[in-house]
Amino acid sequence: MTPDHAKRLDEVKLLNNGFVVAKVGFAFELYLSNGQAVTTRLALCKILREYHALFHGRLSHYLKVDANRLTMIDGEAYLNYFDAKASTISPDEPMDAMVFGYPDKRVVDEPQALAISFTVSGPEPLFPHGNSSICAYFPCSFIVEKGYHYFRDLVSRWCSMVDAVHGGAGFSVLFEHGSFSGSSGGVATLPALKRFPGLDFSDPNVFQVEAARSDGLQIKSINWLTILSDGIVERLGGRQVLEAKLGSSCPVFDFNGGVIVQAGDEPQLGDNNRGIVLDDYRRVSGALKVVRFKDYKLGLIALPEPYDDMEETLSWIRRFD
Repeated sequence: MTPDHAKRLDEVKLLNNGFVVAKVGFAFELYLSNGQAVTTRLALCKILREYHALFHGRLSHYLKVDANRLTMIDGEAYLNYFDAKASTISPDEPMDAMVFGYPDKRVVDEPQALAISFTVSGPEPLFPHGNSSICAYFPCSFIVEKGYHYFRDLVSRWCSMVDAVHGGAGFSVLFEHGSFSGSSGGVATLPALKRFPGLDFSDPNVFQVEAARSDGLQIKSINWLTILSDGIVERLGGRQVLEAKLGSSCPVFDFNGGVIVQAGDEPQLGDNNRGIVLDDYRRVSGALKVVRFKDYKLGLIALPEPYDDMEETLSWIRRFD
């Protein structure tokens, strides 16, 4: 993808009744364990610091813990605020953090390609597996400028900083953090998801609810980079078995606690309308199919009538089958 193409993708807006409900960019979506531990929470705060450094001067607002109104960012003091909260909030209490970068530092009610958030907690009756999550967005132009290997190395480093369980990174529809997709997001993004199979549907909140009663070791889907803990790799028969199924075009990279599977040299969108098939993505999907979560109750993609949430959700997660 050329820098010019990347800038054009940055400008894509998915609309519903004239309102922007999603954009297109890159997402890093990770599910992790031990969210109740201070060390985990401080590690996530360190990721916030790295994200701040990547987009220095472009991040504009953050949401304080238990607040319902955004606060404007003034230097790096907000990072110290999150560090303090991570160190003092009881392990029995969840912790949230959200940071946004709005154009001209003026809040607008639509998704931004500069956004990072995490939600951490320990096991509880409604979520016995106890997985937490972090989600970070990136403009396409930033990834192309830095390079795909840079992005992969960043993902690997961030996974190594926490007890990563599973996740993905690559092209995605981008929603407003805090609300994520909602019904309007689903209906606005469905045509794009159907046409471009390389797009992920990034909504960690919904997936966490849907997968609450699972053991937490089942993946949502695959992306250009698919993150697997050592426990998931063992379920797949071990690394050698996995690599044999993937072949040479889908390399496997280590991080501390697991592996990252890469679907081809570069992230791709594909195009079902033009017959552009993503063979490497299909290869990865086939190799990981046995650890794919499929026991949905409500559906991942919330849609109004006459759509069938479950049918569209299952169709999307099976798009590479």
